[in-house]
Amino acid sequence: MLNTIHTVDLESALGNLELIKLGEDVYEISSPNNKSIVLELLSIDLALKTITIRHQHAVHDLTFKDNLDLVLDKMGIKRAVDTVSTDIKAPMPGKVIDIIVAEGDSVTKGDGILILEAMKMENVLKAEHDCTIKKILISTGISVEKAQVLIELA
Repeated sequence: MLNTIHTVDLESALGNLELIKLGEDVYEISSPNNKSIVLELLSIDLALKTITIRHQHAVHDLTFKDNLDLVLDKMGIKRAVDTVSTDIKAPMPGKVIDIIVAEGDSVTKGDGILILEAMKMENVLKAEHDCTIKKILISTGISVEKAQVLIELA
């Protein structure tokens, strides 16, 4: 579900913030009033204008839209790059704890597909759309790398 409640104008919201790189894909964002937050960048897709971040042990997907994107959305027009993902990829390195589905299963958007343990936290990877599980490429207990294809969807 698209969160339009927390929509902001980036130029005015980010104008006074300072971005400090703390490590590989880890950043601290500081404001002039001495408030700061630490974020981990998990993935970025420039074509779809999306990033996935982790903040305080929660994973968030952010979508960036300009005025053209908003007009196209209002008209019901999809951009050519806005395609449906055909596989589940590891958002971070980790260990497969459980595979919730089997090949041939039908899943709906939001259904859990597998559980990946990373940094001592269990992350449930969910279906982004209604689909069928085409092929499972991993097994329980194995370690996976970031962006590794885990499950192919049909």
